[in-house]
Amino acid sequence: MRIYNTSVGSVLLYGAEAWPATRSVLSFVNIAQTKHLHRIEGLRWHDFVSNENLLALTVQTPFSVHLTQRTLRWYGHLLRMPPDTPARTIFDFDPVLHGGKRPRGRPPTRWKDTTGAFLAMANIQENVHILARDRSKWRLHVASLSTPEALRQEQ
Repeated sequence: MRIYNTSVGSVLLYGAEAWPATRSVLSFVNIAQTKHLHRIEGLRWHDFVSNENLLALTVQTPFSVHLTQRTLRWYGHLLRMPPDTPARTIFDFDPVLHGGKRPRGRPPTRWKDTTGAFLAMANIQENVHILARDRSKWRLHVASLSTPEALRQEQ
């Protein structure tokens, strides 16, 4: 399992902190993980092992939780950056203030939107900028996503 986590997990989630994590992305990541775990454990489709039992059997957390944690870690890092760095400038940019218009129809899901949902899932409701300045507190909040209560909220 350690080899699986270091090889497959790291490759599958490479750069995931910058993805707008929609439901379909989270579903794709979890499906890929369970397919691999079924193959590792030698289970076939007719063995009828639920995903929760499979994760408990292999002592794994869903990759969607890892993706959420990576996104929030990057978000905290982004909030601690000085305002003149390119990443922070792009994050704070608002095209409407500069004369831009959005096209008709439903707007695409942005990274900021999914990060806001992750913040609600991690019960971070206070002033995020102040909390992110303290790295140890921020890491505790992000790490709290791997608890069973957070896993139930995600599903």
